[in-house]
Amino acid sequence: NAKSGNGILINPSNGNIIAMASIPDFDPNNYHTYNIENFRNRVISDAYEPGSTFKIIPLALSLEKNTFSLSDSIYCEEGEFLLSSNKKLHDHEPYSLLSLEDIMAYSSNIGFAKLSDSFNNDDLYKFLKYFGFGTKSFISLNNESQGMIRNTSNWSKTSKNYISIGQELSATSIQLAMAYSAIANGGYLLKPQIIKEIHTINNTTLSQVQVIRKVMNKDESKKIIKILEKAVTEGTGTNASINEYPIAGKTGTAEKFIDGKYSDKEFVSSFASIFPSSDPRYVCIISVD
Repeated sequence: NAKSGNGILINPSNGNIIAMASIPDFDPNNYHTYNIENFRNRVISDAYEPGSTFKIIPLALSLEKNTFSLSDSIYCEEGEFLLSSNKKLHDHEPYSLLSLEDIMAYSSNIGFAKLSDSFNNDDLYKFLKYFGFGTKSFISLNNESQGMIRNTSNWSKTSKNYISIGQELSATSIQLAMAYSAIANGGYLLKPQIIKEIHTINNTTLSQVQVIRKVMNKDESKKIIKILEKAVTEGTGTNASINEYPIAGKTGTAEKFIDGKYSDKEFVSSFASIFPSSDPRYVCIISVD
């Protein structure tokens, strides 16, 4: 009974899109009988609050800034934490001390909110933009959304806490796919491609790989993949676990912002994955409204 859904499968080493689909869809041979909303490619046109799939960004920033080591523990307040705004932040399960690795595996909102207190606003904002959020991927298709990241001058004193858990910003599935691809390929943000290769008249093959920028080093990306593996084998993503097939992934359940508040009944649920995680060949993002 979902409102809509979309998914993308991409090769992280070159940015080639292998598959992309969204529903509800339409029959192009009989398009005039369908609602115009069905014509949208939701992978690139629908921006939504990504929720916990976005937690790779503060984790990557923490590794980049060396603010925490993977073995450092954060007290997760037994599931309820009062932010500086006097608003309460909750975890889906009560946790006490969790390592940096485990706050990702078990998706502790409180752990990431505390982690974000080690950053300043400008560093977090720049890192979001560095990974391609708030900017179009410039895929050669129409009606791409750039998502939304507010300028730091419009952030509240708790914005970085909420942004670190995937709220107070919006992103598209294509942006999320390219960010996870950067982790999968050793740290390079690529331009997504819908053309595999071009052959010239003299039979020269033109490479279509376009590197936008390097966003992190290979050692850090490998550490994140290992943490995402644990999220699948032990954490919130165990439904994606397949025997003897290594998968790295992250679940996301984002409450929808309706009429000025977050709903406790309507969600965007998503899963982001890298596989096989031992030698990444695919990144897959699925999002269901």
